[in-house]
Amino acid sequence: MLSLLLVLAVDPPTLDRARTCQAHVELLMEDAMREVGQVAGPTWFIRDWWNEQAEAAGAPGDDSVALAARKEALNRLRLADPEAFQTGRGGCVDTAIDAGAVPGMARVRPGD
Repeated sequence: MLSLLLVLAVDPPTLDRARTCQAHVELLMEDAMREVGQVAGPTWFIRDWWNEQAEAAGAPGDDSVALAARKEALNRLRLADPEAFQTGRGGCVDTAIDAGAVPGMARVRPGD
């Protein structure tokens, strides 16, 4: 119960963070399709959650140009600083899971 209250008490992501995470998740899905030919089910929930966060933060309905630019910037980061890229991607995934984006996957931390 405490973990749920902590999630509800956290400020929603900014538009910049939501757009960055949308791009990270889109790249994650593209990587999965290229590498294994499918995208795991939880990834779709995470993508949808970040799309909802972006919309709630004020993103326009058709954000494809901004999303493409953000993906391009992240691909440059992936080449220049792979560790920072992976840290950012992991943070986006963790944030969504911790917020309950994936049914049954909310993380329970010791002491919660």
